[in-house]
Amino acid sequence: MSEENYFKNIYLSQKSKLFRFGFFFLKDEEEAKDATQEALIKIWDKRADWESVENPEAWGMQIVKNICLDRLRKKKTVQKHQDSLKLEKTFGQDPGTISLWQDQWKIMQEVMEQLSEKQKTVFILREVEGNSYQEIAETLEISEAQVKSDLFRSRKFLKASMQKINDHGIRKTRTMA
Repeated sequence: MSEENYFKNIYLSQKSKLFRFGFFFLKDEEEAKDATQEALIKIWDKRADWESVENPEAWGMQIVKNICLDRLRKKKTVQKHQDSLKLEKTFGQDPGTISLWQDQWKIMQEVMEQLSEKQKTVFILREVEGNSYQEIAETLEISEAQVKSDLFRSRKFLKASMQKINDHGIRKTRTMA
């Protein structure tokens, strides 16, 4: 198989997944597209290394993760994205329910920002992307036991935080001067 065909079949076919992963880090569609494009270029430039890659998908995810973290480090302040969730109009859905769900999603993302980078990454890879513990361990170059531990801690923290917010209505609000 030619290099071009291998690239198309193995790496380009996971472009959407790489984009979604980058989007969760950067929270900006254009930034995520740029990061995905940069990752694909980097993968192509490193085609001499393809033979030594045991798990191409994990390798691609690792490259996107590193690019996203580099982009976030370069920014002094990361802008909060405004509409992280775009719901398509669907028949039979109550606008109040949609609004409530969007609010909950925004709160959840704010709470997720309090997780460590590693815990957030593990959570996203497992709960959003549906990766196995082994795939996550390979992507992040950590043990499966560490993956399970980080996932447990992130779930516990997110559950407790969301429960506190929803049960008691406690949320830090900024006062305007």
